[in-house]
Amino acid sequence: MVSAGQRGGLDSTPAATILVLEENAAVQDLIDQALCGSGHRVLTTKNALEALEVVRRVRIDVLVLGLLHGMGQTLVGEFRSIQAGMRIVSISDPDGDLDGIDHSARLSSPFSLDDLREAAAAALGSPRGG
Repeated sequence: MVSAGQRGGLDSTPAATILVLEENAAVQDLIDQALCGSGHRVLTTKNALEALEVVRRVRIDVLVLGLLHGMGQTLVGEFRSIQAGMRIVSISDPDGDLDGIDHSARLSSPFSLDDLREAAAAALGSPRGG
């Protein structure tokens, strides 16, 4: 199931469409609230198939990838084959390493909501593909 939210925010980052792929509903809700509170349109999915379907239909400015237990690199390739240069924020364990994702767009779990907002802003400020 895909859900979307948008609330006005005072953040200086321009509004963006952000897709969140996170299996944990509680974490997903926190991410949604934090990013909507910054003025972004947030679409949430709980599995890769839903996320791929959204990426096929909607232009995504930033993809926030939750802990994916070894599937991350494959999914990054799939998402970028659909939308070349997609900017991605990765939530991973401290040793997780995804090729093609800038270190400024990586969050170690657990992370603060401020860290999440900063990573999203950094991804939005980077050229597509960073």
